[in-house]
Amino acid sequence: MAHFAVADSQNRVSIYSLPEHVSDPPTSTTEITGIWPVPRPGSEWTVSVVDDSSRLEHRSGIGATEVPGSSNSPPALIGARLAHYASWSPSGERLSYVVPDGRALSLRTWVPGDTGFHALVSAAPVFPAWVPGSNWLLCHHGPTLSAFDTSSSEQRILSAAASGFRTPAVSSDGSRIAWAEVSEGRVVVFVGSLTGGPEAVASFPGGVVLSFRPQTNDLHAAVASSPESGVFGEFVRIDSGGRPPQRILQGPVVAYWWSPDGDKLATLHPTYSGDGRFQVRLCGPAGEFLGAMEPIIPSADTATLVGFFDQYAVSHPCWSADGRWFGIAGRRVSERPHPSFSGSDPNSAFIWDTRAKVAPMAIPGGSLVVFERPAGK
Repeated sequence: MAHFAVADSQNRVSIYSLPEHVSDPPTSTTEITGIWPVPRPGSEWTVSVVDDSSRLEHRSGIGATEVPGSSNSPPALIGARLAHYASWSPSGERLSYVVPDGRALSLRTWVPGDTGFHALVSAAPVFPAWVPGSNWLLCHHGPTLSAFDTSSSEQRILSAAASGFRTPAVSSDGSRIAWAEVSEGRVVVFVGSLTGGPEAVASFPGGVVLSFRPQTNDLHAAVASSPESGVFGEFVRIDSGGRPPQRILQGPVVAYWWSPDGDKLATLHPTYSGDGRFQVRLCGPAGEFLGAMEPIIPSADTATLVGFFDQYAVSHPCWSADGRWFGIAGRRVSERPHPSFSGSDPNSAFIWDTRAKVAPMAIPGGSLVVFERPAGK
C-alpha cells in the first residue's frame, strides 16, 4: 500500500495510507516528531527535528537513528522552520544533506549503518541533485557546478560559470545534465554529461528553471519574464538541432512539477485576486488542459517549497509514484471567520486524484505534503 506524509505546524509528521478508492478517506498509520519529512525509497522516512538542538533523525523498522553530522546545538536554521535540506539518492543507499556551518552551508552524505559522514563542500548557496543509476551527486555552489562520486570521493568540475542559483536538471536515466550560464547578457542553456563535453542548446533573455520530462531526454524550461523575476512568462520545450524552443504553456507560472511517468504536468499560477491565492492546474505534456484545483493560499512550508520548487521536486515529491495523486498544502478562502479570530490552524493538506478529477481531499492542519518513493523509483 502506498503512503504519504503530512507535516503540521506543531512539529508533527503523520504518515497516511493512500485510499484505494477515491471515495475512501486516507487513514493515518504513524505519527513522528519532526518537520520536513524526506522519503527514503522503500517506505522509510527522515525528518528534521528542532528542539534544544537541530538534527536529522531517520526512522526505520529498527527505530530512530540520528544522522551523523546533522546536529547543531543551539539550533541553527537555514530559513524559517528550516534547519536542514535532505535528499535520498534514487537507490536509497545514501542520504545527502545540507546543514548550517558557520557563515556557509555544508553539503554532507551519510550511508545508513555508518557512524560518520562525508563532507563534500562548504559554500552558500548550495543546490544538490543526485544522478540516477550512480553514486554521483551534483552540486551548484557559487559559480561552480561540481560532480562528486560519493563512493570514491572523486570530484569533477562540469562548469565554472553556472548561474541562476538553481538545481541542475538530470534526466531519469542519468545520461544528460542541464544547467545555465550567462554570456553576453543572455542566459545560455548547456547540456552535458558526467563524461562528455557540454553543448549550448538555447539562450533566453531571462532566468530559467530546467527539467527533463521524466522517462525521456526531452529538456524543458520555465522562462522568467526578466532576469530578476521569480514569475515565469512561459514554459517551453528545448529541441535539439538548433531549432527554436517550442512554447508549451503561457504564463504567469511560479512553479511546476512533472508526474513521475511524465504524462502530466502540475503548474502553479497566481490568481491576482489580491489575497495571495494561487491555483494548481493540470495539463498534458503538450500543454493540453486537463483540470484545475480550487485556488488556495499556500502554507508557510509550502511557500518555501514553491520558492525552490526545482530543488524540492527531487527530494520531497508532490506526486505519488504512480502519477495518480498530487498534493499541496494551504488554506481555502471562504466566508468563515479568519483563523486569527477562531484560533485554529487555517491550513489543510490537499491530495488530488488527478485521474478521477474529483474535488481534492482535505486533511486539516497540514502544512506540507510529501509522497513516498518505492524502492527503485
